[in-house]
Amino acid sequence: MYSNQIEPVLKSAGIKIGERLRYEREGWSIEGLLMPRPDVGDPDCIVLKLSSGYNIGLCMEGAKIEKIKGEAVSIAGRGGSKESVSAPAQSSPSPHRPHIFLLSTGGTITSKVDYVTGAVHPVMDAEQLLSTYPRLAPLGPFKSVSLMRILSEDMHPLRWTTLARGVADALRDGSEGIVITHGTDTMGYSAAALSFALQNLPVPVLLTGAQRSPDRGSSDAGDNLFCAAAAARANFAGVGLCMPTEPAGGRCNLHLGTRVRKCHTSARWAFRSIGAQPFGTVDMRTGDVRLEPNSPVAARDHSRSLHMSEKFSENVHLAWVYPGLTPKTVSSWADYDGVVLAATGLGNAPVSADEPNSPRSVLPAIRELVESGVIVAIAPQTLEGRINMDVYSAGRLLHEAGVIGQGADWLPETAYAKLCWALGQGHDAALVKKLMMTPIAGDITPRSGAPDGLGQQTI
Repeated sequence: MYSNQIEPVLKSAGIKIGERLRYEREGWSIEGLLMPRPDVGDPDCIVLKLSSGYNIGLCMEGAKIEKIKGEAVSIAGRGGSKESVSAPAQSSPSPHRPHIFLLSTGGTITSKVDYVTGAVHPVMDAEQLLSTYPRLAPLGPFKSVSLMRILSEDMHPLRWTTLARGVADALRDGSEGIVITHGTDTMGYSAAALSFALQNLPVPVLLTGAQRSPDRGSSDAGDNLFCAAAAARANFAGVGLCMPTEPAGGRCNLHLGTRVRKCHTSARWAFRSIGAQPFGTVDMRTGDVRLEPNSPVAARDHSRSLHMSEKFSENVHLAWVYPGLTPKTVSSWADYDGVVLAATGLGNAPVSADEPNSPRSVLPAIRELVESGVIVAIAPQTLEGRINMDVYSAGRLLHEAGVIGQGADWLPETAYAKLCWALGQGHDAALVKKLMMTPIAGDITPRSGAPDGLGQQTI
């Protein structure tokens, strides 16, 4: 809602949020789409989205506004291309179609630039985000809930529980599909966590975000949200992540929630599937969804019942193996219930294999962790490939010490999310190890060949 001074002016002119208007003041005029009033800034200004994609705040003192009837809204899309989008009243979906549920957690996709500091911070809720992009209207109807308003570096395992329960509530509400907006920095972790917490899903659950905030002309937020909403109506079920393909690709990839990583700090195409291929794509212009013929995801099925185990442990550590890792550092992890080692190569660490009990070897400290009840799992920091602790002496010693992960090709962050989840189901070591080593939602793939740079087959 705008201020008590602005609302009557808008009502008198018959202008609603999402409609196009002409603004005139002191002989100067401009046209744009009326946006919702942000929670910050001057309450006596109106906000218009211009054809360039930028938002502008305009003082209403001494100004005249009029509604532009029956015209399409022209919004700059990805790469500066323009797309015509009808006003919401002219593009309403069938009221009989099941709704899509939007769950917002914050992140850049809900942020705006603070022009005092130059930083971005999350200010929009889910409803404001939907009203910012009228081109979403034909994909509706929508319902929305803001679960949190954080940047993704502040996500943690207990918030994964909140997120999983939000999805379950949306399913109980009869959703056709669910879109989760999330900060990109840790979106891969949350996608993996939800893949374990929400099994046997009947419909799609898509996470998406943005590398540029919605108030920037170069923002990717609208395209990504549009693609995720389109994918939420496609014929698959399970947790996926929807983000753009290569530069100028004009599409978003659909990644498995357990096989995706952010591989660039700021590029729109930052996300890629690791150890797997995207299971589908979405056209940014048309919303057409193409699923791969041999996609591992299941078809949607509303008769399927969700299996939810949404509790996570916060007491898990993810540690990078590096030259100079010391027994002292390893011993400092004793207060954790679980540790994931992002190990070198096939699953190695500095255990001084020729003298495994030497002062430099981390093996005695790792053995003490395992014997004290700490679950120690191992993942390849190389990302591609799988753990094979039978090849080198270091790996054999770690395996004998009780480190789990043999044969797994999970990502370190996926293994971390899975250990948080497995320990959330209980602290029985046998149960936790069984849960960890049971493939779930593609986190551990079947043994398969892939060509390496020499044209040979690797595993």
